[in-house]
Amino acid sequence: MEKIWAFIMMHQIETLLLGFGAIVLAFIITHWQEVKFWWLNFTYNFPIIGKISRLAQDIEGFDEKHKWFYSEERLCRDYYNFYEKVDKDSESYDEAKEYLHAAGELGRKPTPTFIWIMIFVLVIVEAFGFAYVLAGFTIPGASEATQQKGAIGVAAMLAILLVWLTHMTGQELHKNTLIKKIRRWYKNDNAGGSNWRDLKPDEQLISIDNTFDDSSSPNYIRMLNRLDVNDKVKTTYTKTILTLIFIFAVAIGATYIRHQVLTQEIASSHETAMNIFNEDASPFAGAENAGSDDDIGALFGDDAAADAKEDLSSLFGDNAKDATTPAEKNTAAIEDETNQKGGDATFIVLGLMFIFIQILGIFFGMHWDFAGRESKEAYECLRGFATKKAFLSYYDRVKTHIARVAQQQLQKLQHKMNIINDNTGTDAETTALLRNNKERTFRQYLTFEDK
Repeated sequence: MEKIWAFIMMHQIETLLLGFGAIVLAFIITHWQEVKFWWLNFTYNFPIIGKISRLAQDIEGFDEKHKWFYSEERLCRDYYNFYEKVDKDSESYDEAKEYLHAAGELGRKPTPTFIWIMIFVLVIVEAFGFAYVLAGFTIPGASEATQQKGAIGVAAMLAILLVWLTHMTGQELHKNTLIKKIRRWYKNDNAGGSNWRDLKPDEQLISIDNTFDDSSSPNYIRMLNRLDVNDKVKTTYTKTILTLIFIFAVAIGATYIRHQVLTQEIASSHETAMNIFNEDASPFAGAENAGSDDDIGALFGDDAAADAKEDLSSLFGDNAKDATTPAEKNTAAIEDETNQKGGDATFIVLGLMFIFIQILGIFFGMHWDFAGRESKEAYECLRGFATKKAFLSYYDRVKTHIARVAQQQLQKLQHKMNIINDNTGTDAETTALLRNNKERTFRQYLTFEDK
């Protein structure tokens, strides 16, 4: 853990960017419609090359029947796509609630924002953990900095892939619980019979808008009408098996690589220690290596040089390895064995933690999100409102906001079109139509769509 923390401190900028990116991604996922609406306004208001600027150039094409310019219709249609999604009434509330109830998913919710943030934080920690392990193996021959950057990229992709797989596995297991419920209810309803060929959905496709059309069917058929299942209405575990294989392969592979790295580090530390000892063990080693025999012989004669070598050898030995006693060797071996066993135990714990995090991801997938074909849309329609009054109040407010923004954008467009017409000019009919724009409002456009 200390090494991972040191690795993170060494790459503070990358860590901050990854953390910021994870938070932004979690926000975008959980507020997708709001982000899309913001982007639509941004593209319309962008100066010079924005949609309003470009649409305003078309001041000649208009619909002869409704007397609307095509550019005005294009703007209103873009905003109507958002308005349509929030154009809800009392009947919409009843339909959405009934759809979720029939699908067996009333009360379920999408994955909360804080869970996504927690998942992405765990992903980042996993990524750095893997990056530290893989740093020396991702790009052999490259510099250390390049290897680390490559390892971070590979580890991030691995972690994101695991998040996706575990979430899909959780969804598959949740769907399987609904299928088991369908089969159990069908079996009970047929006095223990097992003629599974008769178990099939109604021919009519059921959606939120016609959710009451199968109200006379048994509850298991109604649930089946809202799920995408195979022709035998049986559970499948393809994603689960694939994910488990991948998780255990990564866990075992990462533990093996960590073991190899530790063994390599212990061997390297021995080699370094021996090199230091050989260089520094004797204060006269440098004299021996520098050809001191000749120097001493030149000063005192060859006999004196031989005597001096025998004296140095008797004091410090001919080889440093020979100076290591059996007791010291035994101590070093015990130390190595302890480091190896302690490291391996730590790696096993890390491997188990990794598997537990993946199980947690699968649990999140089982506990949140939906299996029904339109359950998510039904939930987004209800948005967790406890009462119909709160539901209607919210959608009235949102509809009013979108209509007001659309009207403001339409007025900007009409104003720009009049300015361009004043500068370039066109025929009298078009000019009169451009100036008389009081009838062409977003509210008026809604009446066309309602028809």
